[in-house]
Amino acid sequence: MPYEKLDLSTPKPVLSWANHALGGQETQMAKNVALLPFVFKHVALMPDVHLGKGALVGSVVATTDAIVPAAIGVDIGCFVGDTLIPLVDGKSYKISDLANLSEEFIIYACTLTNKIVAAKATAKLTKRNASLVNVTLDNGETVICTPDHKFMLRDGAYEEAQNLKAETSLMPFYSKLDRDGYTLISQPYSGRWQKAHWIVARSGLLGKVPSFTGQKTIIHHKNFEESDNRPENLEFMSAREHSAYHRSLVERNQHFQSPEFEQKRLAAIAPARSQSFAKKAQTPEGYKYYAERGTVNILHYMQEQPEHFKQAVANNGKRGKEYLIAYNQSEKGRAKTKEIANRYYLCNICKAEVKSPIGLHNHKKYEHKCNHKVVKVETLNYQEDVYCLTVPEYHNFALKAGVFVHNCGMGAIKTPFTAEQLEGKLKKIRLDIEAEIPVGFNQNKVVEKSVTNWQGWADFRDLHSGVQHLESKAMNQMGSLGGGNHFLEVCLDSEDQVWLMLHSGSRNIGNMLAQNHISTAKELVKLADIRLPDQDLAYFVAGTPEFAAYWHDLQWAQNYARFNRDVMMVRFKRIVEKHLAGGKPTKPLLSVNCHHNYAEKEVHFGENVYVTRKGAVRAREEDYGIIPGSMGAKSFIVKGKGNADSYCSCSHGAGRLMSRNKAKLNFTLDDLIKQTKGVECRKDEGVLDEIPGAYKSIETVMSNQADLVEIVATLKQVVCVKG
Repeated sequence: MPYEKLDLSTPKPVLSWANHALGGQETQMAKNVALLPFVFKHVALMPDVHLGKGALVGSVVATTDAIVPAAIGVDIGCFVGDTLIPLVDGKSYKISDLANLSEEFIIYACTLTNKIVAAKATAKLTKRNASLVNVTLDNGETVICTPDHKFMLRDGAYEEAQNLKAETSLMPFYSKLDRDGYTLISQPYSGRWQKAHWIVARSGLLGKVPSFTGQKTIIHHKNFEESDNRPENLEFMSAREHSAYHRSLVERNQHFQSPEFEQKRLAAIAPARSQSFAKKAQTPEGYKYYAERGTVNILHYMQEQPEHFKQAVANNGKRGKEYLIAYNQSEKGRAKTKEIANRYYLCNICKAEVKSPIGLHNHKKYEHKCNHKVVKVETLNYQEDVYCLTVPEYHNFALKAGVFVHNCGMGAIKTPFTAEQLEGKLKKIRLDIEAEIPVGFNQNKVVEKSVTNWQGWADFRDLHSGVQHLESKAMNQMGSLGGGNHFLEVCLDSEDQVWLMLHSGSRNIGNMLAQNHISTAKELVKLADIRLPDQDLAYFVAGTPEFAAYWHDLQWAQNYARFNRDVMMVRFKRIVEKHLAGGKPTKPLLSVNCHHNYAEKEVHFGENVYVTRKGAVRAREEDYGIIPGSMGAKSFIVKGKGNADSYCSCSHGAGRLMSRNKAKLNFTLDDLIKQTKGVECRKDEGVLDEIPGAYKSIETVMSNQADLVEIVATLKQVVCVKG
């Protein structure tokens, strides 16, 4: 048996993976939860289970039609198989077809600074027979996905599909072909169009961009398909090298380019086709065709024979100046200027006709703010299998529909650095982390722009009235670690590769939201004269205003927590790069992020239920997760096995063996120094309650959940910063 069924004589059983006898208080707490009338099927206890508030930390509880506000968090959903994903090869593919590939492909993603980059990704089937919503955008596109899938908002924050409102601004993805066939991408941070092959190059997928003295660096498309920007199709060349290459192609085919061949070709086609060409050129379509073809030929001529071109146009300005002035002052010229000023242009976002180029610019600026907007979100009455991408570094990807969405679950990052690069630098790294990332009750003295731009602040006034005075504090704390068991760690895996790992949440604002809603739940239970074995198990019933308010605030707090971790990880990574790479940015080899202490609506055993994971991690099949040990012990990167009896869950760490107060009474400073040998960390009484001896053996915990997860990487920390 992978688990033990506890003998508690409760209506719903309790399944335990702890492999040890629970104490009296722990047993009573498990029994209290299993007695709740809305508990679904059974309660699952993870290997790290220990005393908590109301429910055991390390418990997974599925409920129907009610929820206990004991955790804050959010899950990540997925898309139907027909959803189109644009790749850098210039084509768009169904996400279900991408899931059948056995190799990586390259998509477009968006950074924290709203810059579009190219990134490697994989796709997979994530859920069968999932509930769906249909999101309609202002460009007429629709996106069908699970209600919980996150869309990227215009400021880079995320919101679930089911919580999107009409007029909500989303991060846009605009692409088009220029007259030469090159793919152009509009950068959200600037509004400027950038060639996709340079986006691929600047994303580091072609290696270091070379420079050529006195020449431009050119990116050559090997197959001459200008829209195919796969790295294997791109090659750096100098401008002269590129021109010489194209001339060599002409020379290789010189028979077909020779004057003799051209004369014969013209003689053969002139009688029959010259009249046809003339007629075609007189039509709007024909005029456009020949104008574009002529432009391409001229540009090739300018590139291949630059010196001859310079001589040919040397006096163009002088020759044309007098003519241009005379034309502009003529009746015909003034009429043309007036016609251009009153010409209507089509908005590629909402398809509105707007007069003049300036009018179109202002229309996009004020009406769309260079984004897409949500028109409506509708619940669909059918279910489908759904899919998602994994984008290890950026955790988002563009849809053909023109917006960015979050990818499936990803906290820890595997860097390209190795152990030997850390030699002699551990203390300096720790001191820099402590100087730049506030810990404990501390907060940022200066609030950075990415924090003030977070769109979540616009919704702050809609949160519980009990936290309205905390907006300034919440803003100052974003990008800070907090206290307790929160940490920032530099780790090494078994191959001496450097990992960065952090654990933090929604800071004081998340705690205060929880406390306010717990108080409300307790008041409601008291008014309804409902007797509970523990008042901390007070709950909200689905369909009530109180449930809706709690669910809204729950999502906001988890979005805050996610962005808080993102801000910290950017700083953390920058500090390590400063010491190991001279400040040069690097690309993670793998990124993993997982939530614990959260509740979400999921399907288990064929039923829609609310799953609360209190101190537990989701571990569906192929889900990546982090299971950290204590400071001085091992940590693990894992992949889920999708164990149904655990509600697809696993532990979130080793779990406490004793309370903080008991740890301070049982251990000394000498014990702390001994147990954290080899780890660059604080070694004072302020972190004595986090001593490794206060936690369970992480090796035993991992052994007890072998049926829940498989180990992908084993980590040992060398730097630890505690809250």
